[in-house]
Amino acid sequence: MKTPTELWQEIDQAAVAPGTLAFWWLYQAGIALKTPGGTIVLIDPYLSDSVTRSYGLPRKVPAPIDATEAQADALLATHSHEDHLDPDCIVPFLSHEKMRFIGPPMAADKVVAAGVDAARTTPVARGDVVTIGDLEIRAVKARHEFGLEPTPDAVGYVLSSGGVHVYHSGDTEYDSEILADTKGVSASLICINGTTGNMNAHEAALLGWQQGAAVVIPFHYGLWNDPDYGEGATIDPQLFTATYHKLAPEGRTFVLTAGEVVVVGPDGLSG
Repeated sequence: MKTPTELWQEIDQAAVAPGTLAFWWLYQAGIALKTPGGTIVLIDPYLSDSVTRSYGLPRKVPAPIDATEAQADALLATHSHEDHLDPDCIVPFLSHEKMRFIGPPMAADKVVAAGVDAARTTPVARGDVVTIGDLEIRAVKARHEFGLEPTPDAVGYVLSSGGVHVYHSGDTEYDSEILADTKGVSASLICINGTTGNMNAHEAALLGWQQGAAVVIPFHYGLWNDPDYGEGATIDPQLFTATYHKLAPEGRTFVLTAGEVVVVGPDGLSG
């Protein structure tokens, strides 16, 4: 097991081959992604225990990286919920001078309310494109109308560099409009928990199959104790893969291990 310092050093020092993207899963929907040009972005990292205060849900695993050490180029949030935009990490992350924030308006407002200069935030909506170094970030369709905290401006992202395209669903229910934005991606990371306004494992498998993604990867599990995901949760990634392979017997799936690098090329997993 790597310490947070060791994992961040690995990410920071990793050499990413041309024509690939590398990412590391940070539990739930959190990933760190790096390009061949050395651009690093963090998407939806939840590293504190803030949801214990708000919803009484303690994390069951230690944070894989430390926000005070993670000097990335940008922090991205798909929406403003605390397990995607960690309120306890906004200031530590943005204390790194080169780091900027990208996310929908409700999330950007939370960042500014935490004391971050609005000039360091870039609010985005579906269809918007932001470029950082050799990485293109495109906001895509999401539908996350969770009843207790609706986020009508939630988005997903397609992260692209050198012909490689990685879809990050964030939190979303199944919606056919997602397909228009994500067809044929190199890798598709899809939420599977099936509660609190998200696709279940079967809906996620359907989406991955319809996308025609070169590899489909389930996430949004592993952070809390299993019962805490709620009644009817579908957080076993093997349920997702079994359903997907019924739809696409020749398709490729991959089950993540937190803190381990995954390398994606145009045609799926590389190396």
